[in-house]
Amino acid sequence: RTSRAPPPRPLTGRALSGHGGTMAAPKSLEIDVCAVDDDNPNPTPHNVPAFGMTSCPNPVLFDTVPASKDRIVVVTTGLPARGKTHIARRVKNYLAFFHGVACENVNVADYRRERCGKHVPAAFFDDDNTEGREALSKAREAAMADVIRFVQAEDAFSKVVFYDGTNSTVTRRRWILEQLKGLGCKVLFIESVCRDEELLRANIMAVHAHSPDYVGVPLEQAIKDYGERISHFERFAQPLDSDGTEAHLSWIRVIDMRRYVVNNVHGYLQGRIVQLVMNLRSARHRFYLSRHGQSEYNTLGKIGGDSELTPEGRTYARKLGEYAEKKICRDEEGVEVPARLWTSGLLRTRQTAEFIPHPKITIQLPEPLGKTEWVQMRPRAWHNLDEIYAGVCDGMSYDEIKAKYPDEYEWRKKDKLAYRYPRGESYLDVCHRLEPIIMEMERCSEPLLIVAHQGILRIVYAYFMGLPREEAPYVSIPLNTVITLQPGTYTCEETRELLHTKHEVNSDGQLEPDAPGAAGPSAKEPPPMSPLLRKAAGGGLSFESYFVLGPRQLSSHDLDVPKSEQPWDDDPPSH
Repeated sequence: RTSRAPPPRPLTGRALSGHGGTMAAPKSLEIDVCAVDDDNPNPTPHNVPAFGMTSCPNPVLFDTVPASKDRIVVVTTGLPARGKTHIARRVKNYLAFFHGVACENVNVADYRRERCGKHVPAAFFDDDNTEGREALSKAREAAMADVIRFVQAEDAFSKVVFYDGTNSTVTRRRWILEQLKGLGCKVLFIESVCRDEELLRANIMAVHAHSPDYVGVPLEQAIKDYGERISHFERFAQPLDSDGTEAHLSWIRVIDMRRYVVNNVHGYLQGRIVQLVMNLRSARHRFYLSRHGQSEYNTLGKIGGDSELTPEGRTYARKLGEYAEKKICRDEEGVEVPARLWTSGLLRTRQTAEFIPHPKITIQLPEPLGKTEWVQMRPRAWHNLDEIYAGVCDGMSYDEIKAKYPDEYEWRKKDKLAYRYPRGESYLDVCHRLEPIIMEMERCSEPLLIVAHQGILRIVYAYFMGLPREEAPYVSIPLNTVITLQPGTYTCEETRELLHTKHEVNSDGQLEPDAPGAAGPSAKEPPPMSPLLRKAAGGGLSFESYFVLGPRQLSSHDLDVPKSEQPWDDDPPSH
């Protein structure tokens, strides 16, 4: 026992930059260190990891202090139409959303378009074209200058920047390494090779449909021009380590998006990049997202629990079964195609899916495997898809939470993303358990229906739509609606189809006691909007044109309660 306490010691913080901005930590926190005595047996406690670095009293360490402090430059290499940009954009989105890494995508083609315009003829890329060669060289140098600026900026723990271009010669790759020399960054090359003619044709068609280079250009003209462009690059292309001088570099070779060669790759983030790349598919595929039907806890205003569906919820379940049979399990020509079904482990999602039929169909596998039998929509329940666990608040109404735990109620409103229920979960916790689900979704090639909960689907939706995860807790996922997502290289197309008559406002607990529409005014300010939604709200793009909709277009009134009016809700009260 000591008789005198040492002086207070400062706990210094630092500013953190994540996927959605910068969080400023206190410059100094005074901790009173008192003498050890019977009344105070722990005078120098161990603070919660990352204490003082967020507005949340119990933050998720993995997101506040990322596991790695690496600066990584990912360089894509390969001929045009090999899916390099698709890979770079998917990996960037994944690292930023699930690992809190500061990411930047530097595409050399964007710099070329700024200088030379979007539409340049194939002859521009001929190495014998002096003017084109010099213009491309300046574009590469400008892009590299931005890469270097991003790497050198001191504003994040972990950084990954993508230098996206063909980079298909040994000389070009040596130039890149020379430019990055002395910056203390690690370089990972990703080479995409396409030997499958059918896959190559699909990639070229996708370029015509989505690349800025061919907006407004007729299909046949675009295909001819792009083919000539590819031939100019083929003259000088050198695969990684083709001359035996690049075996010491870190690289992964992707062959037809199904075979892989990994060379000298080490490190945590590098490993995550490799794992995602090995699960990516180049073909566009559809995901169908649906909340469970109305549950008993919905009508009682309770969050959490494992209640059954109401009669209204079962009506929606029957309509979802019809929709799945007619729309999800068939292509545009009405031909039956294999499809998948995932639910959470909770009763209300399994009941919502129980009217979906499971006929057996015969499908053709790649040669020489022949044909096999497939069970349509074979249900698979994932506990990873269970709703956010509310801990001690499970089964309570919002009024009860506010009355019994007023401090928790206020903490929740301050930082909805990072706030963790007492003995429960936060949205960031759920992000961690959803990461394996995202991996499985990325590799899935069949249409997939996910019947889950609002908090879960908000995260899935935000990830594929390219929204910052800070916006995920405010995404509207209304009842009785199927949301279709079709991710692509540059965009993610979305449709929303209402299958059952909407309930009255707050029938699924969208409003808290002090939110607009309930009793009393709301103190919640709306969170930052994504660029697309900001454009929609600011004019120039209507809500109706923002969504690529199905049988009928939904107005903003159909999109349920605006996210600015959702200061608490996860999936209440089905939670």
